[in-house]
Amino acid sequence: MHMSTSAKDESKRSMANPAREKSVNTSMQDILEILEDNIKWWEQAAITCENTAARLPTGEKEGWQLMGAVYRERAGKHTRLVEQFRREHNAAHG
Repeated sequence: MHMSTSAKDESKRSMANPAREKSVNTSMQDILEILEDNIKWWEQAAITCENTAARLPTGEKEGWQLMGAVYRERAGKHTRLVEQFRREHNAAHG
């Protein structure tokens, strides 16, 4: 008897290795932890730049303000990425 491609794929999925699935979940958790750590570092860098800029005269502070804004943007991007990964993971493992 010849199985269709989709039937073969379904059969393979149903026999998925639980250890491999756990490994993928662990890997994703590790990635999320790194991203969450990055969020903290980007936010701290932004605060440091903003505090430094506040003490500088006009003409010197703008570069620090720009770096702070870039670091805040990075923190925001990482936050959105973590949220997206969590939503997708929850949807897949409902």
